[in-house]
Amino acid sequence: MFKFNNKNKYVFALFFVLFIISFGIGYFVMDNNLNKENEQLAHENNIINEEHPNIEIIREENRITPNTFIEERIHYKECGHLVSNVYLAPDNIVNMTKEELVEHLYNNSSNLSLVTFSNVKVILWGERNHLCKDHYVVGVENGKIAIYTINDNGERILDKVFVEYPINVLIDIDQEKLKDGIIVDSVDELSDILQDYIS
Repeated sequence: MFKFNNKNKYVFALFFVLFIISFGIGYFVMDNNLNKENEQLAHENNIINEEHPNIEIIREENRITPNTFIEERIHYKECGHLVSNVYLAPDNIVNMTKEELVEHLYNNSSNLSLVTFSNVKVILWGERNHLCKDHYVVGVENGKIAIYTINDNGERILDKVFVEYPINVLIDIDQEKLKDGIIVDSVDELSDILQDYIS
């Protein structure tokens, strides 16, 4: 076991005093250097202001850049799907601040609202009262079985008509289902539904 005798006490006290002195000197030198740098910056700003009195120093703001990612998250109420679309900021919103983007959305895209904003990524949120584009609808066109796709506005776009399959040969309940439109979530489900009606 280490014994703490008088000699060790003196050595310890000497090291402690040297530590305190060196810490004080270091603190004084660093503080002095910082004060000199601050004085130099203030002097340079005064020179700039004297040479160019009409120049206003503008604080750098967080703005959208050409490399900012825009993510649109759209909730489609009819099908319940949440669709996310990510793209680089278009030219018409580059250099906008958060406040400018909010105003732009209010004036141009009232169906989108701002969720988060940074110069790296902007997240927008919107809701639609229709189906998303991931669906098909099996329905009727001129009395024949048809397939419809869904566009961005939720409208049904005629994709294919099975001219050799009129709906009047089906039972009434199936005819009503087709007139209302059978919403399908995938290509596999579409194949299953078509087999039921055209096989």
